[in-house]
Amino acid sequence: MLATISMPTTIRLHHQIPANNLPASGLSSIQTIKILPWLLTLLILWTPPSMAGFLDLSPQPLPYAAPDAPFISQGKTHSLAEYKGQKVMLWLFSTWCHTCIAGVKALQEKQAIWNKTGLVVLAIRNYNNGGYAGPSISTFMKKIAPQLLHHQSWVNGEATKIMQQEMNQKRFPDIYYLIDKAGFVQVVSTAPTATMNKILKFAQGTPR
Repeated sequence: MLATISMPTTIRLHHQIPANNLPASGLSSIQTIKILPWLLTLLILWTPPSMAGFLDLSPQPLPYAAPDAPFISQGKTHSLAEYKGQKVMLWLFSTWCHTCIAGVKALQEKQAIWNKTGLVVLAIRNYNNGGYAGPSISTFMKKIAPQLLHHQSWVNGEATKIMQQEMNQKRFPDIYYLIDKAGFVQVVSTAPTATMNKILKFAQGTPR
């Protein structure tokens, strides 16, 4: 596979198409993939936790008031405003994302810690799953962490287009927001497996 890099966010991949999908006119195609979100997520996973914090994913200076973005859970529309007065981790991710599987498992392992603090985790699948096929959030959770499906502090949902526009315009496969009781975003990061310390410190109310 040959790669031609067009900075800063696009890679053009020249690749062979499976035989049953070959076009009549040729043996290869050029597919353009927006790669920056992938690179940032992988970079965090390959970076020591002490350095992961240097990646700035926040769309504006912190802290700032969280937008009242809607999402769908159990067939009903909800908004972030409903959780004002509680510490919230809003995690937007795609169910085809392998690092997100690791993130769910990592949060499950630390459940006893963050659950005591009253932290509410909103596990929200990206709008249209980030543009790629993958299981629904409920199917994903049943397979990866079924015990969290009915946990009182864990909410599964699907992002609306409005939530994507306000919280994940760059379509990162994995991005989370830590929102305080007053409704202000205090932390924006990714890859819970590598940045768990941030999440637990926020939940416990200790300095970042």
